[in-house]
Amino acid sequence: LGFFQSNKDWISLIIICLLILIVDLFPTKLPNGFWYNGSTLGILCLMYLKGIPASTVPIIFSTLMFFLLATKPFYRINWYRLFSTLGMYFISMVCAATILKFTTHLPLIIQIFCITFVYENVNLLVRTGIMKFVNNTPFFREIALKRVYGVQVSLLVLTLLLYHLVQSTNAIELLIEVMISAFLMLVINFLISAYNKHIYKIEESKQRYQSLFDHNPDIVFTLDLSGKITSINPMFEKLLGYSPESILDVNLFEHVISIGKQEAIHHIEQALLGNPQQFTMGFLTKEGTSHDMFITCGPTVVNDQIVGVYGIAKDITEQKQAEQIIHRMAYFDEITGLPNRSNFQECMAETLEKTSDNSLAGLMFLDLDKFKHVNDTLGHHTGDLLLVDVSKRIIHSVPEGSIVSRLGGDEFTIIFPKISDTDEVIPVADAILQALAEPFYLHNRELYITTSIGICIYPEHGTDVETLIKNADASMYRAKESGGNTYSVYSKNIQELNEAKHKIHSNLHKAIEREEFYLHFQPKIDLTTDKINGVEALIRWENQELGPMSPVQFIPIAEESSLILPIGEWVLRSACKQNKAWQDAGFPPIVMSVNLSSIQLQNEHLVRTIGQILRETELAPQWLEIEITESMLLQNTQHTMRVLEEIKELGISISIDDFGVGYSSLSYLKHFSFDYLKMDKSFIDNLNMSPKDELIISGIIKLAHSLNMKVIAEGVESSEQLSYLREQGCDGVQGYLISKPLSAEDFIERVWSLKNERSHNI
Repeated sequence: LGFFQSNKDWISLIIICLLILIVDLFPTKLPNGFWYNGSTLGILCLMYLKGIPASTVPIIFSTLMFFLLATKPFYRINWYRLFSTLGMYFISMVCAATILKFTTHLPLIIQIFCITFVYENVNLLVRTGIMKFVNNTPFFREIALKRVYGVQVSLLVLTLLLYHLVQSTNAIELLIEVMISAFLMLVINFLISAYNKHIYKIEESKQRYQSLFDHNPDIVFTLDLSGKITSINPMFEKLLGYSPESILDVNLFEHVISIGKQEAIHHIEQALLGNPQQFTMGFLTKEGTSHDMFITCGPTVVNDQIVGVYGIAKDITEQKQAEQIIHRMAYFDEITGLPNRSNFQECMAETLEKTSDNSLAGLMFLDLDKFKHVNDTLGHHTGDLLLVDVSKRIIHSVPEGSIVSRLGGDEFTIIFPKISDTDEVIPVADAILQALAEPFYLHNRELYITTSIGICIYPEHGTDVETLIKNADASMYRAKESGGNTYSVYSKNIQELNEAKHKIHSNLHKAIEREEFYLHFQPKIDLTTDKINGVEALIRWENQELGPMSPVQFIPIAEESSLILPIGEWVLRSACKQNKAWQDAGFPPIVMSVNLSSIQLQNEHLVRTIGQILRETELAPQWLEIEITESMLLQNTQHTMRVLEEIKELGISISIDDFGVGYSSLSYLKHFSFDYLKMDKSFIDNLNMSPKDELIISGIIKLAHSLNMKVIAEGVESSEQLSYLREQGCDGVQGYLISKPLSAEDFIERVWSLKNERSHNI
């Protein structure tokens, strides 16, 4: 009741409330806060004239109006902000009223200035404090300070005008007061600005640090002296899954994996001693997985005292995984997982370094026999699976401590780091051969594979890695030349053989260019007419360094290096050219036989090459015969039969050479029309000593005739052999009894005399 009795004049109060209503209804249409400041001055006027209780009415009214207009619907009003705003106004008024009590003896103008300044600045400080607490907004920014200055200047001007409206004064006094007030205002603002700039710099520094802390792409953390985590940035939870509540005040090393934990503790201890550290450690995530972290840490120093450790943890898990993949690709075979060539050479070098003077080291070199046939017939995927199974059997066959590697293709090596005797590795070779003798089962298919093994011993057979590999490889080829599925220990004889092979191989490269090859010709006799009906072209080689070389010596080497392709083409062209030359010279046409190697038969361009040679030499195709061995029919059979059919389509006859000693299937004889079967010389040699060979010869002749093929016997050297073959119905013969292989010139001289003698002597 005292409140209402002491304020009987409500007109000014109502006017102020209406002014507040207008200001709150149209806030955006009242620029620069001028009218809002006017309403504030109205509230201050009530404080001056009627006391604090009267000013509470427009304050409450203004606050309610603001929240009611800014918040729709009504039930969504933020009551916390409403009451905090009311509290802010009341705190400002209480401070202003307190100043009023201390300035009652001063002139009225000074009282107004003091009350206005205290009210507005207390309001500003409380407001910025609330914003700092709620939104983490800095106390003062440059833009905000400029606005504060504008508000205070406008308050100053309005306060002076209000005072002079209440107190009748002249214009000169007003001008003087404005100048004095402006000067005082500048001084006050200068002092406030200096203080605010200092606060701003401190706040800006804190924000910069906080920004670096919060927005760092790596984990940032701090530890106390006991190793407990005192702060973390958001990346800790993002990368490792731990929330701040679950990880703060927890010892860091509780989440470090056991491997490397002691090393990590040592580095943290060094950091606490003031020494910056960098190290890698594994950290467990919340899901239980491990992340590799690269840690950079140092001491946290406050007032010259180390109070903890700060650290930055970079997640290098993907980098580590990439390094592991690169390392595996660089040092391990992709198919079998065994050490590769580079890894093997490093292991071999390390083994030699560690081998003492009184101990030995062994090396095995393995090459699978006819593995290419598996790839060609069953595909590379099946070949890869076979390599995996082979590697497993090899590993299970060698003693512990041995190092099994795959050099590439079908080549494997085994290092025996410490052995006491050369014979110690022989049982291992036998175990490997026995393990590989068992069938392999892939894709419901039974496969068999064997291997050739070369063995050498350090230091007896070499004192460096390169020499040992070369000698083991040479021994392996010696085993392969022996038929495969065996082992060979290195010896000087092997070295001599390899050096000889190397010389042959080197000279073969330029043999055609040097015109070192030449042909010899061996005639064939038709036993029905006793006339020469054909001739076989046989290659010979005479080298300036090596001398005369038998085909047995250089043809296998030519086949290994694919030099057989140009050599075979040279033989075909030379033979056709010679046959055509004889015909042009007036000699009766005869069939020229040329042997093909398996590599030539698998060449995609063979048929085209033969056709081109026939066109170049102008030899009719019926005067050319191609000889193949029966074992060649089993190599890539579909391709082989297709090529033979295309050769037949050219008009060329085909004969099977060395029949009876290979592994051909009789079904190929049934389904393909060969022209001749040539019985191998081994049957003819034993003709008078082995009744079984006589039966085989008789059977081959009958089989061939039943399939409409003619039979030619090779290696006939006696009249008895010739008589028996004639009795069995053999169609033709070839051998030293008739003639040894002759040069082209000797063939011309002897062939006709031989022809003339046939009718008398055969």
